[in-house]
Amino acid sequence: MSKRNVFWGVVLIVIGVLYLGRNMEWWDFSIFFSGWWTLFLIVPSLISLVRRESIGTSFLILVLGVLMLLASQDVILWSTIWKVFVPVIIIVVGLSVIFSNRKIRKPKANAKSYVAVFSGIEETIDEIKSDFQVTSIFGSVELDLRDVKLKNDLVIDCFTLFGGIDIRLPKDVKVEVSGLPIFGGLDSKYKSSESSKYTIYVNHTTIFGGIDLL
Repeated sequence: MSKRNVFWGVVLIVIGVLYLGRNMEWWDFSIFFSGWWTLFLIVPSLISLVRRESIGTSFLILVLGVLMLLASQDVILWSTIWKVFVPVIIIVVGLSVIFSNRKIRKPKANAKSYVAVFSGIEETIDEIKSDFQVTSIFGSVELDLRDVKLKNDLVIDCFTLFGGIDIRLPKDVKVEVSGLPIFGGLDSKYKSSESSKYTIYVNHTTIFGGIDLL
């Protein structure tokens, strides 16, 4: 995926959402709307999250940008920003400390990417040739792996921001989960088989989102 395509794609999505809100009379929008400069925080942080670069820092910058935009639009008071932002920093740092020492199996360089940004993806997979990287930002991803016969261990690396990911796993497979939940989490309804020859490693970062293993 081209970095330039990601950047301009996110820019167009943000502009489209802003114009949609104006047309639906949810808010008033013009090219130089009140607080337009906050987009210089919001857009780059969203791009970094899509590219999974410095997730914790990018999330904090995104939260700060959104809060400043809301304050510029008189939705919240400027004094409210620090009342919300400082505790969020403490929470994110605390979660990072808790989960930073966990050993995480990283996906290989040729991992296949599924990216849903303000959209949805549904795919049934019959054969696995590489690890997976799954990203959901204000979107949803549904992957059905029930018909897959594993020949090697599999790593599924998941990131969701205000989105959801559902993964249906093949039968009789051992599953190991590692993750960083930030106002979100992973719910596994799958019964792991400890005697299985192969293991599926599921890494996740969930920010105001959810992941289900079925």
